[in-house]
Amino acid sequence: MSRLRLIVPLLIAVSFLMQGCSRQEEVSGTKTVVTMWHPWGGTQSQAMDDIIKAFEAAHPNIDVKPLYTPNNLSNNQKFFTSVAANRPPDVVFVDGPQVAEWAEQGALETLDARLADARLTVKDYFEPCWRQNEYKGKVWALTYCADPNFAFVWNKKDFREAGMDPTTAPKTIAELDQYVRKLNKVQNGRFTRIGLIPWGQYGSANSLFTWGWAFGGSFYNPVTHKVICDDPKIVAALEWMCGYAKEYNVNKIASLQAGFGTAELNPLYVGKLSVSCLHISGIEDIKKYAPNLEYGMGYIPAPPGGEPHSSWVGGWCMAIPKGSKHPKEAWELMRWMCADKRGTSLIAEKTGLFPGYRKSPYFETIKSKPGYAMFLKILEECRHQRPVMPAQAYYMGALQRAVDDAIYGKKTPKQALTDARIETQRELDLALGPAK
Repeated sequence: MSRLRLIVPLLIAVSFLMQGCSRQEEVSGTKTVVTMWHPWGGTQSQAMDDIIKAFEAAHPNIDVKPLYTPNNLSNNQKFFTSVAANRPPDVVFVDGPQVAEWAEQGALETLDARLADARLTVKDYFEPCWRQNEYKGKVWALTYCADPNFAFVWNKKDFREAGMDPTTAPKTIAELDQYVRKLNKVQNGRFTRIGLIPWGQYGSANSLFTWGWAFGGSFYNPVTHKVICDDPKIVAALEWMCGYAKEYNVNKIASLQAGFGTAELNPLYVGKLSVSCLHISGIEDIKKYAPNLEYGMGYIPAPPGGEPHSSWVGGWCMAIPKGSKHPKEAWELMRWMCADKRGTSLIAEKTGLFPGYRKSPYFETIKSKPGYAMFLKILEECRHQRPVMPAQAYYMGALQRAVDDAIYGKKTPKQALTDARIETQRELDLALGPAK
């Protein structure tokens, strides 16, 4: 029995103490009330309200009651408690890497019969967007938004100051290293600008996925259920990252990072970081916070024997929890938001995020749109998603520790990744239970 299943009785015991789990009205007049948990506050929350209004206008028999519910890879006890107590929402947002974990615990309904009735297949989605929702031969969720990770971006002003052509990006790791040496600026022994921080791409674990795949490595074998993060090419990627920590002094880099800000103080915008990997949401952030920024955009560089144009897909998905009181209406909401031409187009326009549904008309509108066209190319060529296995949260933490230990010299890259493999494999074997 997996560790995940062992916690269910405990969750039942505390379920009635949980805030926000009181039973919603199932019917409002002649309308069915569908409860939906989502992870967005701020401007994305307002966008979600607008999306729901449009759905309700097109479905006058359904009312949607959204609830903002924070979600992360390691702490979703509120959701599991609601399932264990038979009081789940009708629809829940689940991060792509969580799908297998939630399915293994028995917290989600399979979608195969509904997909067959709707005639939806892998061909309707960008392949990694579909694969992240497949586990043990079944489909458990649909991709709501696709994150093509990442576009390689550079500050053209910094390139000109360093005497380099601002229209040309490095295509290989060796070229990237040469560019960075020219872009770095040091004053009184301290960095005032750094060309690149390889482990600074949205967290250490995500950075390792990004560069590990660019180096041509593999993180997981889904056939044998084996963790393989100490693949020689992943080790080479981490050794390269650690080379920056040694050559430029990781403590001096950390000192510079301590002054980094967000919004209009993003280091790329203010001349403290010249080269970075950009998430798709960064396009709208640049328009809002740095409208005068001159930047170029291209593919992530790769070494000889690596993977040219490497990228991977992340993104939020939607699922029907086990015990949903209104699975039919929940499915219609999911289908409209994840596989309807009007719904997916509206969501993309409101949020600035790409649909996972490749047939969305939205993609025709952005083929010539600056920035977005590059992200569409990346998405169309993308081959990877984070490993689909029920120890993903643990794996992310293990990779985070491995990168941090290696760049700070506590372990060699090889030892750090071997330890991460052993620890994660132990957790995965426990989650999978005895072989049948």
